[in-house]
This record gives sequence, structure tokens and C-alpha cells, in this order.
Amino acid sequence: MDKLDFGKLTTIVLIFFIISFFFGEKIFFWYEHKDDLKLELSKMAYTKQDFHNMSLDDQRAILSEIGTFCVRKHHVDQLDCTDTAYWMADSLEAKGVDADLAIEWMTTCSDSCQNDKYVAPVLQEKNPVGYGKKKKSEGKWIWED
Repeated sequence: MDKLDFGKLTTIVLIFFIISFFFGEKIFFWYEHKDDLKLELSKMAYTKQDFHNMSLDDQRAILSEIGTFCVRKHHVDQLDCTDTAYWMADSLEAKGVDADLAIEWMTTCSDSCQNDKYVAPVLQEKNPVGYGKKKKSEGKWIWED
């Protein structure tokens, strides 16, 4: 194995400076924000009309999910409530939500963040294994077979 000569060392340092000049800010931003929460919602409405045409339960579920996420984002990323609400609106717009609807949801996000609580989400029945449920099959309990 050859020794590292001055030409190779200069080339490595020069490549490092070129990469850091062009991509350093992006790499530094990524490193600072690698543990940030990403916006993921189970349901989405893209316009005000879509949102108002949804059932009340679906509307509550979306608003509750947004409130929950804003509280988590506020605590995890340690943003103030205004920054959290603006981040939420920007993230929604990036996902294709109309700007008017994103601004309307900013108040939900800001209120949830300031109160440090949110409307309880609409709970769906979650029992994938089926423990505690009694089902009958042809007049017998399932476990009596």
C-alpha cells in the first residue's frame, strides 16, 4: 500500500471543500432536522368544499389528528405555537391542500398547541387478535370447538 502523498492529500481536502461549499448548508440542515416529526395524517381533505362535504365525524377526526400532531410537534421539536402552526400550514400545502384550508386549520393547530391538549381522536375499534370478544359460531362459542 502506497503512502499518502501530498497530491492525494490536497485532492481529498479540495474535494471536501467543494462538497461542503455546494452541499454543506443542506447537509447541516438535514443533520439538525433528521429527528423532526413528519406530517402524516390518516385522512385528508384538499379543499374547503371537500372538508365541508365530509361527515361531522370525519371532520372531527381530521381536526383532532391535526391538534394531536401539533402538540407532539411543539414538544418534540421545541417550536413555539406560532411556528408550529406555520409549519403545519406549509406541510399541508406541500401535500396539495388548498392554502385557504391550511390557514383555517392553523387556528386548530395553534389552539391545541397553546392549550397543550386536543380534542380526543375518534376511536376506532382496535382489537386485531380478538381477545375479549365473544363470537358465536353455529350456536357454540369459538373456544368450545
